[in-house]
Amino acid sequence: MAEGVANALFPWACVGCGTPADSPLCRECLRRVRWIAEPCCPACGLPFPTPPSRLCGRCLADPPAFRRLRAVACYGASDEARDPLGIALRVMKYAGRRALAPSLSALLADRFPYPGERFDVVAPVPLHLERLRARGFNQALLLAREPARRFGLPLDPALLVRSRSTPAQVGLSERARRSNVRSAFAVRFGRSVDGKRVLLVDDVCTSTATVRACAHLLRQHGAASVDVLVASRALPH
Repeated sequence: MAEGVANALFPWACVGCGTPADSPLCRECLRRVRWIAEPCCPACGLPFPTPPSRLCGRCLADPPAFRRLRAVACYGASDEARDPLGIALRVMKYAGRRALAPSLSALLADRFPYPGERFDVVAPVPLHLERLRARGFNQALLLAREPARRFGLPLDPALLVRSRSTPAQVGLSERARRSNVRSAFAVRFGRSVDGKRVLLVDDVCTSTATVRACAHLLRQHGAASVDVLVASRALPH
């Protein structure tokens, strides 16, 4: 009720186009989002323009430690600056617009790609403590909340820790991204993932290097399976 009153007194302006809206993205901008559906790579979820679904070249050559990665949407290099969902995620993340998070998290729940799947724990990709203090929140944790709540999945905000500070992945080559996050994560002392089905959540993936590193770590610690949920992913050039 309080949220409804607040929205009535201070209505949203769509972050995608600036028009008045009742949510962070207006209906027209939501229609412009490139939602992902079949056909796609059964491992990393990379969408294909034509059937059938099949393993992509990257997953054939370098199988990931995660079982499946699914993003709800994607963007290409040419439309990244105009992608409404990407704009919303960047505004939340870099401009501190934490108020966008509940609506974006609900969007992930509305388009949850693992219906009926049971997970033992939901884990957000962590930020290093220095970056967390500077930003004030972990966007992956905020995005994970509504899917976890709606589907009754246990959410552990601190299952993973970022054990060393790393430069931002933006602008790095794929090889540099993988090197950047190698050995950058740890399972928090006292936590156990042995035999557990883990759902890993992040906001955006480009090369999949970050979620590959986290999934590899979780499997090393005995996780039965790791699936990944991200809001949006970049398409290869």
